[in-house]
Amino acid sequence: MKLLVVLALVLGCTAFNYVKRDTAGLIHDKFDDLKEGCFPRGSLKGCTCTIKNADGTESVTKIDNDDDCKKPVEVQTKENKEKLNQEFKEKFGNLKENCFPRPGKGCRCTEKDEAGNEVTKNYDTPSECNAPARKKRGQVQSQNVRDPVREQAQQNYAAVVNELKQKFAGLREGSLGCYPRPRGCLCVTGKDHDGREITQRYMKDSDCKCAAGSPGCPAAAA
Repeated sequence: MKLLVVLALVLGCTAFNYVKRDTAGLIHDKFDDLKEGCFPRGSLKGCTCTIKNADGTESVTKIDNDDDCKKPVEVQTKENKEKLNQEFKEKFGNLKENCFPRPGKGCRCTEKDEAGNEVTKNYDTPSECNAPARKKRGQVQSQNVRDPVREQAQQNYAAVVNELKQKFAGLREGSLGCYPRPRGCLCVTGKDHDGREITQRYMKDSDCKCAAGSPGCPAAAA
């Protein structure tokens, strides 16, 4: 009886792991590599994309086929290659001379022993594999020294965050909502006879904000 209970637990854990991996695979297939300006439609198939028309206006269209939502294969291949190169550079770009990465972790280095003979040694930690960081001449590390450049960058970042909060605050929401753009916003004003969304671009932030009685706005909004 105990053996049956243990076997059932093992099979249950295995099934859970398969479901977990299948779910991760579905999320990867549905949301990764979407075209620029395209967003998934939740539980529905396909995506919603913002497309720029020939006259410079923008429109929102729905695509039902997941494959049509994704970037072309050649673009995905290029981006994946650049990503791998960057990861490889970050992980192995600082290896000591005559050291090479090992599968899994660590590195293998060719060194000379006391007799001058070349020997191969394996190392497991980054500190053993990487070359020591070089310090610039005259560089003194101190926590008490002010860094005007860093302080200015922090102030600029805080200003940008505050500007974004103001830009998003008070936008119309819901099915007839507005979405912020680098300048102004893009608002859904209705649907045509085919069910496609009709959009209108506003260049002034004031035109994007809620007004009393506007669709997607609280009744008390001013």
